[in-house]
Amino acid sequence: MSSGICSRCSRIIQPGDLFYSLLIKVSSGFDGVINIKDEKYDISEEFEKVKSYPEELINEEVYREFQYVLCPRCKEIYCANPLNLPLGGSEPE
Repeated sequence: MSSGICSRCSRIIQPGDLFYSLLIKVSSGFDGVINIKDEKYDISEEFEKVKSYPEELINEEVYREFQYVLCPRCKEIYCANPLNLPLGGSEPE
């Protein structure tokens, strides 16, 4: 990835300027447990439903990737609070 424009503040990053490449990967987790409360649940029927979904939709449910360019200031802001949590010492719920 080459320099260009900061994805956060739109600052122009000139050739040779310091910039950061931010790659965010989000993937689904699975702990090995499937909770099925409905006794009439038919797993093969559910697999057939999933086969009809567009592949892109299924992929987005399992894995997403985002790539950004950040100027040095925006990199510091991002790294200080990457999840944009409320500041002030209160714990997230």
